Amino acid sequence: MMNQNERRQRAMLFGGNQISLTPVYQTCEAADTLLCFMGDDVLLEGSPPMFALPAASVLSVIALPTEPFYLFTLEGRRVYALDATLPTLPPLTRVPVHFFRQMPSHVNAYTLITAWHLVVWRRRNRYCGNCAAPLVPSQTECALTCPRCEQTVYPSISPAISVAVIDGDRILLARNKRSAFTHFSLIAGYVEAGETLEEAVKREVREEVGLSVQNLRYIGSQAWGFTQSEMIGFYAELDGSDKIILQTDELSEARWFKRVELEPKPDPMSLSFDMIERFRKGKL
Repeated sequence: MMNQNERRQRAMLFGGNQISLTPVYQTCEAADTLLCFMGDDVLLEGSPPMFALPAASVLSVIALPTEPFYLFTLEGRRVYALDATLPTLPPLTRVPVHFFRQMPSHVNAYTLITAWHLVVWRRRNRYCGNCAAPLVPSQTECALTCPRCEQTVYPSISPAISVAVIDGDRILLARNKRSAFTHFSLIAGYVEAGETLEEAVKREVREEVGLSVQNLRYIGSQAWGFTQSEMIGFYAELDGSDKIILQTDELSEARWFKRVELEPKPDPMSLSFDMIERFRKGKL
Protein backbone atom coordinates (compact mmCIF):
# COMPACT_ATOMS: atom_id res chain seq x y z
CA MET A 1 0.00 0.00 0.00
CA MET A 2 1.30 3.48 -0.91
CA ASN A 3 2.12 5.91 1.88
CA GLN A 4 1.05 9.57 1.77
CA ASN A 5 4.24 10.75 0.06
CA GLU A 6 4.03 8.02 -2.59
CA ARG A 7 0.39 8.92 -3.31
CA ARG A 8 1.36 12.59 -3.64
CA GLN A 9 4.20 11.74 -6.03
CA ARG A 10 1.96 9.49 -8.11
CA ALA A 11 -0.66 12.25 -8.32
CA MET A 12 1.93 14.42 -10.06
CA LEU A 13 1.48 12.36 -13.21
CA PHE A 14 -2.30 12.47 -13.07
CA GLY A 15 -3.11 16.11 -12.53
CA GLY A 16 -2.21 16.62 -8.87
CA ASN A 17 0.67 19.00 -9.49
CA GLN A 18 1.31 22.54 -8.30
CA ILE A 19 3.07 24.03 -11.31
CA SER A 20 3.48 27.72 -12.10
CA LEU A 21 4.50 28.89 -15.57
CA THR A 22 4.43 32.60 -14.73
CA PRO A 23 7.71 34.16 -15.94
CA VAL A 24 10.41 34.63 -13.30
CA TYR A 25 12.86 37.52 -13.70
CA GLN A 26 15.73 35.94 -11.85
CA THR A 27 18.87 34.27 -13.15
CA CYS A 28 19.40 30.59 -12.49
CA GLU A 29 20.91 30.04 -9.02
CA ALA A 30 22.94 27.15 -7.62
CA ALA A 31 19.97 25.41 -5.94
CA ASP A 32 17.67 25.63 -8.99
CA THR A 33 17.13 22.59 -11.21
CA LEU A 34 18.98 22.91 -14.51
CA LEU A 35 18.18 20.48 -17.33
CA CYS A 36 20.50 20.41 -20.32
CA PHE A 37 18.94 18.96 -23.48
CA MET A 38 21.10 17.79 -26.36
CA GLY A 39 19.04 16.56 -29.28
CA ASP A 40 16.77 13.87 -27.83
CA ASP A 41 19.02 13.39 -24.78
CA VAL A 42 19.28 15.06 -21.39
CA LEU A 43 22.00 15.29 -18.74
CA LEU A 44 21.01 13.65 -15.45
CA GLU A 45 22.95 13.31 -12.24
CA GLY A 46 24.15 9.89 -11.08
CA SER A 47 23.82 6.51 -12.73
CA PRO A 48 20.97 4.10 -13.47
CA PRO A 49 18.58 3.39 -11.95
CA MET A 50 18.92 6.18 -9.37
CA PHE A 51 19.17 9.21 -11.63
CA ALA A 52 18.32 12.64 -10.21
CA LEU A 53 17.60 15.99 -11.81
CA PRO A 54 20.79 18.07 -11.48
CA ALA A 55 20.93 21.35 -9.63
CA ALA A 56 22.70 24.23 -11.36
CA SER A 57 25.58 23.85 -8.90
CA VAL A 58 26.37 20.42 -10.37
CA LEU A 59 27.02 22.03 -13.75
CA SER A 60 29.21 24.78 -12.35
CA VAL A 61 32.35 22.97 -13.59
CA ILE A 62 31.11 23.33 -17.20
CA ALA A 63 31.41 26.56 -19.17
CA LEU A 64 27.83 27.14 -20.30
CA PRO A 65 27.53 28.48 -23.88
CA THR A 66 24.40 30.51 -23.13
CA GLU A 67 22.39 31.70 -20.14
CA PRO A 68 19.86 29.09 -18.91
CA PHE A 69 16.23 30.01 -19.59
CA TYR A 70 13.40 29.69 -17.09
CA LEU A 71 10.69 27.07 -17.65
CA PHE A 72 8.45 26.80 -14.58
CA THR A 73 8.26 26.44 -10.82
CA LEU A 74 7.04 23.14 -9.41
CA GLU A 75 6.26 22.82 -5.69
CA GLY A 76 8.59 25.74 -4.98
CA ARG A 77 11.46 24.41 -7.12
CA ARG A 78 12.50 26.62 -10.05
CA VAL A 79 13.35 24.71 -13.22
CA TYR A 80 15.65 26.10 -15.92
CA ALA A 81 16.93 24.61 -19.16
CA LEU A 82 19.67 24.77 -21.74
CA ASP A 83 19.26 23.52 -25.29
CA ALA A 84 22.90 23.08 -26.27
CA THR A 85 25.60 20.43 -26.55
CA LEU A 86 27.71 20.19 -23.40
CA PRO A 87 30.55 17.90 -22.33
CA THR A 88 29.42 14.98 -20.19
CA LEU A 89 31.47 15.12 -17.00
CA PRO A 90 30.94 13.17 -13.75
CA PRO A 91 28.57 13.05 -11.95
CA LEU A 92 26.47 13.75 -15.07
CA THR A 93 25.27 11.09 -17.51
CA ARG A 94 23.75 11.66 -20.93
CA VAL A 95 20.58 9.59 -21.40
CA PRO A 96 17.60 9.60 -23.82
CA VAL A 97 14.70 11.74 -22.66
CA HIS A 98 12.38 8.71 -22.74
CA PHE A 99 14.25 7.46 -19.64
CA PHE A 100 11.68 9.42 -17.62
CA ARG A 101 9.57 6.23 -17.67
CA GLN A 102 12.16 4.52 -15.45
CA MET A 103 12.67 7.30 -12.92
CA PRO A 104 11.69 6.16 -9.41
CA SER A 105 10.35 9.61 -8.52
CA HIS A 106 7.09 10.61 -10.23
CA VAL A 107 7.84 14.23 -9.39
CA ASN A 108 11.12 14.03 -11.31
CA ALA A 109 9.46 12.17 -14.18
CA TYR A 110 6.76 14.83 -14.46
CA THR A 111 9.33 17.62 -14.23
CA LEU A 112 11.48 16.10 -16.96
CA ILE A 113 8.72 15.47 -19.51
CA THR A 114 7.12 18.88 -18.89
CA ALA A 115 10.49 20.55 -19.38
CA TRP A 116 10.98 18.54 -22.57
CA HIS A 117 7.55 19.70 -23.79
CA LEU A 118 8.52 23.36 -23.41
CA VAL A 119 12.03 22.95 -24.86
CA VAL A 120 10.67 21.24 -28.00
CA TRP A 121 8.07 24.00 -28.36
CA ARG A 122 10.80 26.66 -28.20
CA ARG A 123 12.91 24.76 -30.75
CA ARG A 124 10.05 24.66 -33.22
CA ASN A 125 9.12 28.31 -32.79
CA ARG A 126 12.30 30.33 -33.16
CA TYR A 127 10.78 32.68 -35.74
CA CYS A 128 7.41 34.30 -36.21
CA GLY A 129 5.24 32.39 -38.67
CA ASN A 130 3.61 35.67 -39.70
CA CYS A 131 6.58 37.96 -40.43
CA ALA A 132 9.67 35.75 -39.83
CA ALA A 133 11.12 37.96 -37.07
CA PRO A 134 12.87 36.16 -34.17
CA LEU A 135 10.47 35.39 -31.32
CA VAL A 136 11.24 36.39 -27.72
CA PRO A 137 9.84 35.12 -24.40
CA SER A 138 6.76 36.95 -23.15
CA GLN A 139 7.22 39.14 -20.08
CA THR A 140 3.78 38.28 -18.68
CA GLU A 141 2.90 34.67 -19.51
CA CYS A 142 4.23 31.34 -20.80
CA ALA A 143 4.38 32.36 -24.44
CA LEU A 144 6.66 33.61 -27.19
CA THR A 145 5.95 36.97 -28.79
CA CYS A 146 6.98 38.74 -31.95
CA PRO A 147 8.48 42.20 -31.34
CA ARG A 148 7.64 43.22 -34.91
CA CYS A 149 4.02 42.18 -35.51
CA GLU A 150 3.10 41.36 -31.89
CA GLN A 151 1.89 37.83 -32.67
CA THR A 152 1.78 35.55 -29.60
CA VAL A 153 2.69 31.86 -29.76
CA TYR A 154 1.58 29.59 -26.91
CA PRO A 155 2.90 26.09 -26.13
CA SER A 156 1.58 23.50 -28.56
CA ILE A 157 -0.65 20.92 -26.89
CA SER A 158 -2.21 18.21 -29.07
CA PRO A 159 -5.32 16.47 -27.69
CA ALA A 160 -5.19 12.68 -28.03
CA ILE A 161 -7.57 9.95 -26.88
CA SER A 162 -6.74 6.65 -25.22
CA VAL A 163 -9.54 4.08 -25.12
CA ALA A 164 -10.02 0.88 -23.14
CA VAL A 165 -12.28 -1.26 -25.33
CA ILE A 166 -14.02 -3.78 -23.04
CA ASP A 167 -15.98 -6.92 -23.82
CA GLY A 168 -17.07 -8.55 -20.58
CA ASP A 169 -13.91 -9.71 -18.82
CA ARG A 170 -11.73 -8.95 -21.85
CA ILE A 171 -9.83 -5.82 -22.83
CA LEU A 172 -8.38 -4.97 -26.24
CA LEU A 173 -4.65 -4.19 -26.28
CA ALA A 174 -2.35 -3.41 -29.21
CA ARG A 175 1.27 -2.78 -30.11
CA ASN A 176 2.19 0.38 -32.02
CA LYS A 177 4.26 -0.36 -35.12
CA ARG A 178 5.92 3.06 -35.35
CA SER A 179 6.95 3.54 -31.74
CA ALA A 180 10.06 2.40 -29.92
CA PHE A 181 7.69 1.55 -27.06
CA THR A 182 6.88 -2.10 -27.81
CA HIS A 183 4.55 -3.03 -24.94
CA PHE A 184 0.87 -3.80 -25.40
CA SER A 185 -1.26 -0.77 -24.57
CA LEU A 186 -4.61 0.84 -25.38
CA ILE A 187 -5.81 2.09 -28.73
CA ALA A 188 -4.87 5.76 -28.96
CA GLY A 189 -4.69 8.57 -31.48
CA TYR A 190 -4.82 12.30 -32.04
CA VAL A 191 -8.07 14.23 -32.29
CA GLU A 192 -8.61 15.63 -35.77
CA ALA A 193 -9.90 19.09 -36.70
CA GLY A 194 -13.67 19.35 -36.35
CA GLU A 195 -13.95 16.21 -34.19
CA THR A 196 -15.35 15.78 -30.72
CA LEU A 197 -13.43 13.54 -28.32
CA GLU A 198 -16.15 10.91 -28.61
CA GLU A 199 -15.97 10.94 -32.41
CA ALA A 200 -12.19 10.56 -32.23
CA VAL A 201 -12.57 7.48 -29.99
CA LYS A 202 -14.97 5.76 -32.38
CA ARG A 203 -12.90 6.66 -35.47
CA GLU A 204 -9.58 5.47 -34.00
CA VAL A 205 -11.05 2.14 -32.90
CA ARG A 206 -12.73 1.64 -36.26
CA GLU A 207 -9.61 2.58 -38.25
CA GLU A 208 -7.03 0.67 -36.21
CA VAL A 209 -8.86 -2.57 -35.38
CA GLY A 210 -12.11 -2.48 -37.40
CA LEU A 211 -14.38 -2.60 -34.34
CA SER A 212 -17.39 -0.54 -33.25
CA VAL A 213 -17.85 0.75 -29.71
CA GLN A 214 -20.66 2.18 -27.61
CA ASN A 215 -21.41 3.53 -24.12
CA LEU A 216 -18.32 5.73 -23.89
CA ARG A 217 -17.34 6.93 -20.43
CA TYR A 218 -14.69 9.53 -19.61
CA ILE A 219 -12.01 8.20 -17.22
CA GLY A 220 -9.47 11.00 -16.82
CA SER A 221 -6.69 12.96 -18.49
CA GLN A 222 -2.92 13.35 -18.26
CA ALA A 223 -0.46 15.92 -19.52
CA TRP A 224 1.97 13.93 -21.65
CA GLY A 225 4.82 16.29 -22.45
CA PHE A 226 6.90 13.54 -24.05
CA THR A 227 4.80 13.99 -27.22
CA GLN A 228 3.47 17.51 -26.45
CA SER A 229 0.04 15.98 -25.88
CA GLU A 230 -2.88 15.95 -23.49
CA MET A 231 -4.10 12.35 -23.16
CA ILE A 232 -7.83 11.90 -22.55
CA GLY A 233 -8.89 8.44 -21.42
CA PHE A 234 -12.19 6.69 -22.15
CA TYR A 235 -13.86 3.40 -21.35
CA ALA A 236 -15.92 1.94 -24.23
CA GLU A 237 -17.93 -1.24 -24.67
CA LEU A 238 -17.67 -3.43 -27.76
CA ASP A 239 -20.65 -2.98 -30.09
CA GLY A 240 -21.13 -5.97 -32.36
CA SER A 241 -18.51 -8.34 -33.77
CA ASP A 242 -15.23 -8.86 -31.89
CA LYS A 243 -13.28 -9.75 -35.04
CA ILE A 244 -10.14 -7.61 -35.29
CA ILE A 245 -9.20 -6.13 -38.66
CA LEU A 246 -5.71 -4.78 -38.08
CA GLN A 247 -4.51 -1.52 -39.61
CA THR A 248 -1.06 -2.85 -40.44
CA ASP A 249 0.60 0.50 -41.17
CA GLU A 250 -0.18 1.65 -37.61
CA LEU A 251 -0.17 -1.51 -35.49
CA SER A 252 1.98 -4.63 -35.42
CA GLU A 253 -0.47 -6.63 -33.31
CA ALA A 254 -3.78 -6.38 -31.46
CA ARG A 255 -5.69 -8.96 -29.44
CA TRP A 256 -8.13 -9.51 -26.61
CA PHE A 257 -6.77 -10.19 -23.13
CA LYS A 258 -8.78 -11.75 -20.31
CA ARG A 259 -8.50 -10.03 -16.95
CA VAL A 260 -6.54 -12.96 -15.49
CA GLU A 261 -3.96 -12.75 -18.32
CA LEU A 262 -2.87 -9.22 -17.47
CA GLU A 263 0.34 -8.66 -15.56
CA PRO A 264 0.12 -6.33 -12.53
CA LYS A 265 1.32 -2.78 -13.07
CA PRO A 266 1.67 -1.55 -9.48
CA ASP A 267 3.29 1.76 -10.47
CA PRO A 268 1.91 2.79 -13.88
CA MET A 269 3.57 5.88 -15.37
CA SER A 270 0.90 6.63 -17.96
CA LEU A 271 -2.87 7.07 -18.03
CA SER A 272 -3.18 4.11 -20.42
CA PHE A 273 -1.33 1.75 -18.09
CA ASP A 274 -3.33 3.10 -15.15
CA MET A 275 -6.56 2.27 -17.00
CA ILE A 276 -5.30 -1.24 -17.78
CA GLU A 277 -4.45 -1.76 -14.11
CA ARG A 278 -7.89 -0.52 -13.06
CA PHE A 279 -9.49 -3.05 -15.41
CA ARG A 280 -7.26 -5.85 -14.12
CA LYS A 281 -8.43 -5.09 -10.58
CA GLY A 282 -12.08 -4.87 -11.66
CA LYS A 283 -12.27 -1.14 -10.92
CA LEU A 284 -12.83 0.20 -14.42
